[in-house]
Order: sequence, then C-alpha cells, then structure tokens
Amino acid sequence: QAEDGIRDKLVTGVQTCALPIFSAYVPKGSIARGEALAKGNSGKSLPCADCHGADLRGAGNVPGIAGRSPTYMVRQLYDFKNGTRAGTGAAQMKPVVDNLSVEDMIELTAYAGSLAP
Repeated sequence: QAEDGIRDKLVTGVQTCALPIFSAYVPKGSIARGEALAKGNSGKSLPCADCHGADLRGAGNVPGIAGRSPTYMVRQLYDFKNGTRAGTGAAQMKPVVDNLSVEDMIELTAYAGSLAP
C-alpha cells in the first residue's frame, strides 16, 4: 500500500501461481476508506467478512475477493446494484450494494485488491 501523494497504487500478485500481477491506480486514501467500508463501519453496507470470510479469501461456496482486480470487482458490484448480474449470488449481493456509490465501490475494491489472495 504505497502512496505517491496523488493516488494509491496497488500491486498484487502471487509468485507461486499462474495469476497475473496487476496494478490499479485509485484516488489517494481509497484503500483506508475501503477498509472501513469492508468492515461495515460506514453504515452503507454489511461487513464483507460476514460472507467472504474473515480474510476475504472465501468461505464455503462464497468466492474470495482478496487480491482480485479492483477493475473486475467494481464491474461486478456495479452490475449487482443495477440488476445486470443475475447469477447465483446476485440475490445475496443486491442488498449489500444497494447503498454504495461508484466511489464507494472503487474504495472497497481498492482495499480488497490490496490484500494477499
């Protein structure tokens, strides 16, 4: 989690897997604000750990979100909120994302993406 004075840069990757290393640039302070959102401290959403596990690496049939691409995750959250995504977990996610703005989604996914997968 490095800050360059303008924005936070996320660099995540797994050296032992075939997963790509990615970088995502987000507004300065996004990771910290995203952590508060992920923990449910904002009152806008439920804590992510309630379903995705304490380390956000998944729990049961709920996928892990730690270390995933923030760009991918923002798209998924946006689609859940707008009803575009209607897969198995969509019904569970809809009330979780209903009160999130796009900025909230960026911050939340910046935090999740900064974690080790």
